[in-house]
Amino acid sequence: MNPIPNPDDRSTDPLAWLCRADEAGLLMAPGESADAFARRLDRLRKELPEHLPADLPEVTGPIREKAEELTFSRYGFRASWLPVYYSTRETGHFSAGVSVILDDLLPLVYLSGAFLKKKRHRGYDPAETLAHESVHAARTAFPENSSYDEYFPCQVHASRFRRLAGNLFRRWYIPLLFFLGLNPFLFVLPLMILAREALLLRRIRIAGGRLRALGLRPEPVLLRLSDPEIRELAAGRLPACLAEESSLRRQLFFRRFALH
Repeated sequence: MNPIPNPDDRSTDPLAWLCRADEAGLLMAPGESADAFARRLDRLRKELPEHLPADLPEVTGPIREKAEELTFSRYGFRASWLPVYYSTRETGHFSAGVSVILDDLLPLVYLSGAFLKKKRHRGYDPAETLAHESVHAARTAFPENSSYDEYFPCQVHASRFRRLAGNLFRRWYIPLLFFLGLNPFLFVLPLMILAREALLLRRIRIAGGRLRALGLRPEPVLLRLSDPEIRELAAGRLPACLAEESSLRRQLFFRRFALH
């Protein structure tokens, strides 16, 4: 497990240090200052080891390696510091994996214990499940209730259906309302939900096109943007993190994700 970058090392080259943290899946959140980011990582380094379970088998080897390749190829990070364990007690019998965020800061990931005995569980692959939960963990400090809470994690799956429809499950009530709409008296509900999802997908597609026009790889940069920033891009405006040359996030984007 690679260590979390030490905030004390940032004094010599702050941007290089920020890039190392970013590559480890420790993302600077929108609106977060460099000092606040460094304090968050320092607290993470000190407190996370105190919360690690002592009695659970850890996820290692090929599953972890494949998951890290999935997140790196799509989003440019490998969260090899992230604690990951097998525990059906934590996931429940019907879930393949879950992310648990302690004190709004400390992420832990659990995969179903069923993966200790078989290669798939409930139709899910363990490496894809871990990659999915790693994306959730990477956005720990981002604003809650994002319209893309499940969109970004679902893009690591091989299944086209999960990549397209997975974001419907970002709130428990969205699929419920959709299926309630199968009642003839409520048929308008699924139409409204599908229209909303189509808008979200169109918005992120347009925002990605504008990032490409700026000379940036769209997918990893979109992961690092907030909903308002994505909306601004889709509307043809540059958010401050891209418009201001002094922005550390802008410098990071062009250092790590420039197309040329």
